[in-house]
Amino acid sequence: MGSVDTGRWAPMHTWPAWGRWLILAATCALLASGFWLIVLGGLWRVLGLVALAMGIPLSIHAGRAMHRERSRTVDRRYAREFMPAMLIYMLAMLYVWPLQKTMEPGVLKVAAALLPVLPIAWLIIASIRYVLGHDELERRQHLEALAIGVAIVSVASMVFGFLAAAKLIVVDASLALLLVYPALSIAYGVTHCVLVCRNRAE
Repeated sequence: MGSVDTGRWAPMHTWPAWGRWLILAATCALLASGFWLIVLGGLWRVLGLVALAMGIPLSIHAGRAMHRERSRTVDRRYAREFMPAMLIYMLAMLYVWPLQKTMEPGVLKVAAALLPVLPIAWLIIASIRYVLGHDELERRQHLEALAIGVAIVSVASMVFGFLAAAKLIVVDASLALLLVYPALSIAYGVTHCVLVCRNRAE
């Protein structure tokens, strides 16, 4: 997809247009499939988490490449912080969180149930550091994307809530709560890409 230079792949921002569009499409497909696999539940949820863990950092580099820009230090730092946090989250969900189902109520059960929150908090801190690492214009774009993403997820939550209250659909409350953060991340990411493209076109 890229030319080889001294034994390594050429930087993504130097790829031809078709290559950059291809990696962007693959990234979007990875994010969409990850979200869908999480919805399916069971072991599919693990694959979905893996897809999101790979897709979100890749989307940062792909977004930069689309504008022929090299990934900056703040981008690479965020990717480095994101991947291990997601790995810890997956390990906690696979091997620790299920243990709480057979535990008696108490401190250990609470600790096992809440352990996955720690890597998610790590991710949120990394996201804040990522936004603060940009200049004023880019910070504004991030905040606008976050506001629009929150509005989209809020409306979607209300729609599903009313449909569930009317007994038209059945919604698993625990799954719905677990999907809030991934849904916000995807809505924010897509909106941010749209805002950046719009501002560059002006």
